[in-house]
Amino acid sequence: MHRFGRSVQRKTNDRWGGVFILAVVLAVVGAWQLGGVLGNLLGEEKPAAMEPVPGMEDVTSLPEAPVPTTRMAQTFQVHFVQVGAFRSEGAARQFVQELAKQDLVAATTPRNEQGLVKVYVGPFMTGEEAAEVQSIMAETGVAKNAFTVAMEVAYAPDAVMAMTGSVNPDLQAGLDTLNNYLFEAGAWFAKRSAGEPADGGALASLGQEMRRLATKLAAAEESPAITRFLGLADVASVNAADIEVAATASPGSEEFQRAMNGYVSLLEQYRNFYTEGGSGE
Repeated sequence: MHRFGRSVQRKTNDRWGGVFILAVVLAVVGAWQLGGVLGNLLGEEKPAAMEPVPGMEDVTSLPEAPVPTTRMAQTFQVHFVQVGAFRSEGAARQFVQELAKQDLVAATTPRNEQGLVKVYVGPFMTGEEAAEVQSIMAETGVAKNAFTVAMEVAYAPDAVMAMTGSVNPDLQAGLDTLNNYLFEAGAWFAKRSAGEPADGGALASLGQEMRRLATKLAAAEESPAITRFLGLADVASVNAADIEVAATASPGSEEFQRAMNGYVSLLEQYRNFYTEGGSGE
């Protein structure tokens, strides 16, 4: 009886113990489900289930999308310090080399109507920066007669469209791209001349876009404005390639000087383009 009684008691305890454990488990599960229901009612966020996407099982991360350029084409100014004007192009280039020895980045302009080749130090994206450099050069005797020059980069697409007689979306896009290129190139030269790092990726992209638009425009109906723009686009594309080469060169190098001269020449041609209304007259 005693042994049988203990066995029965053990079985009874085991049975009630199992029931107790089962009750606890059900209570926990019920509380968890109730918590989920309450969370939904209260607007509580739950992490989404991470299920593999077909064909993407081995992909751990996705590359970030490139950030597009958001600058709107508009009129702006590029500033220089004019330190000389020479009848001889060779003398102008020699002066540029002398300035480079003093860590001053300069460029020569195309010969103007008076037969002079100017020497510019810069570029600077603000007049204050140009004025500061001009003041230092005058005080140190590097160029006592130097003065600042503000070169306006106009943006008046309506005037150019008037020369074509109709609105041309590709020409509009080309004018926007060229305006952005001139701004980005000026900022690139300003940073490099100041010894700061500068990324030329945007310039390369703008150069490619200009070539693409120029190809489309070349197949369109001819007009003086389009013909002159194609000339500017060609110069800008060459300049973009020169800047890509100069990206790893020092500011005083021949590669950097070629790119710098090309940029100043492009600015002069662009200014003439808008001064003459894109007509070529």
